[in-house]
Amino acid sequence: MIFSGRYRYFFLFLVVAFGFFWNLGNAPLFDEDEGFFAEGTREMALRGDFISTYINQEPRFDKPPLTNWLQYGAAQVLGWNEWAMRLPSALAALAWMLAIFLLVRKRLSEKEAFYATFMATCSLQITIIGKAALADALLNASMAGAMFCLYEVLQGSHRKYTFLFYGLSALGFVSKGPIAVLIPAAVTMLYLLRWRSIRPLWKVLSGSGILLFLLISLPWYLLQYQQMGQAFIDGFFFNHNVNRFRTAFEGHYGSILYFVPILLLGIVPYTAVVLSAFGRLRYLWYDKYFSFHLLWFAFVFVFFSLSGTKLHHYIIYGYTPLFVLGAWYMANNHSVPLIWPLLVFLIILLVAPFMLPQFLPMINDAYAVDVTNGAAAEFDQEYYLSMGGLLLVLLVVEVRKGWGKDLQLVVVGLVLLITINGLWMPRLGALLQQPVKEAARLARERKYQPLVVLDHYYPSFHFYSGLFAEERTPRSGDVVLARKYRLNGIANKEILFEKHGLVLARITGP
Repeated sequence: MIFSGRYRYFFLFLVVAFGFFWNLGNAPLFDEDEGFFAEGTREMALRGDFISTYINQEPRFDKPPLTNWLQYGAAQVLGWNEWAMRLPSALAALAWMLAIFLLVRKRLSEKEAFYATFMATCSLQITIIGKAALADALLNASMAGAMFCLYEVLQGSHRKYTFLFYGLSALGFVSKGPIAVLIPAAVTMLYLLRWRSIRPLWKVLSGSGILLFLLISLPWYLLQYQQMGQAFIDGFFFNHNVNRFRTAFEGHYGSILYFVPILLLGIVPYTAVVLSAFGRLRYLWYDKYFSFHLLWFAFVFVFFSLSGTKLHHYIIYGYTPLFVLGAWYMANNHSVPLIWPLLVFLIILLVAPFMLPQFLPMINDAYAVDVTNGAAAEFDQEYYLSMGGLLLVLLVVEVRKGWGKDLQLVVVGLVLLITINGLWMPRLGALLQQPVKEAARLARERKYQPLVVLDHYYPSFHFYSGLFAEERTPRSGDVVLARKYRLNGIANKEILFEKHGLVLARITGP
């Protein structure tokens, strides 16, 4: 190992903190999802109602409110800003990594625990979702902890793991709903079938554990039903859970292979390490611990591949077991493929902003054209020089064959974190979301009324402006937020703000 003893713990803590807290508030909130959560929290505080979530004064039944509650608490300390809205996710990601380290170390070794935690921290999708103002980091943290504890319960470990399993599952249930129960339940049954034994099931079915789950999770559901009645049952359980599986909800559809490229990209830079572990599939399948992790990942992958609604972050629920398998492979093999996946990825990121204008004639979406034209201002010379320097670092590591796998692991992880959190996300935020934030601030300062939004894609506009808006056809005198092309047919308008395809305009006539 590159470090030993307490220095290893200290180094790992620094990397985890760097991965999830560095630049936490350096990009505006991304729409739609971050905007929905932040605005839901703001309206909770405005209404003094911490049971029901409203967006632009309309009830929304997407998710339970645990994330909103934590965001509100953070806002009381840090103010109503990006840091406060994202801090609960960053703290949850920290807990997620701690669960991986402690519970992998219990069953494998400290080396494998270090590898698994480091790879999870420095993987592409986890470093993004771990600081996003969403419920997913909370769900993944609680689910990862619950699943590790579930394995301990199945093996007959101390009763404390039963209570931890039910407590963490309850937190997941208040974070995002039934999926926090479905995955552990399904994996339990698959595991029992795999090992042809029903006895461990009675260890899982604990009356006191179920009572703990209900005490934690049930109060909000009862209070929400008391407030909203059947609308809550229809909206939350049937529409946002059952219908998401049966149909392509809100246009989020894809083929049965949708998650294959998402997976290969999402675990960069350690894609090749994880795939190499699957080369030992027969051995893994006949080991109780590793077969549990295989079934965990397989259920998540198959279930969401069959789902009608497909969103890229669904597959993250199955990433934790992948990094456990990858850590085992790293610990038991001298040579591992660490450099080339990130090398290819960085080359693509380097040339993408430069090549985008070449595709303008093939782009039919007017808004996408406006954004592409604005990319040159954000992806500037500093970006290309920085990306070139990071590529050079990787090439040096690749050429210097004497560098061991531990040092390669650390280098590729840190390069990925710097690339995504330091170079890409702030620029994407400036390109896609800074116009929304600036338009919202202008509307707030000048107290524009009445406000109309032609696209529901920008809930962060309400968060930053502190104003509500109607979603309807604009009339004379209205101030309208819209993508520029949406107002092309309106001749009588005054442009109050325009940037990267987004406009704030006053309608001056019929």
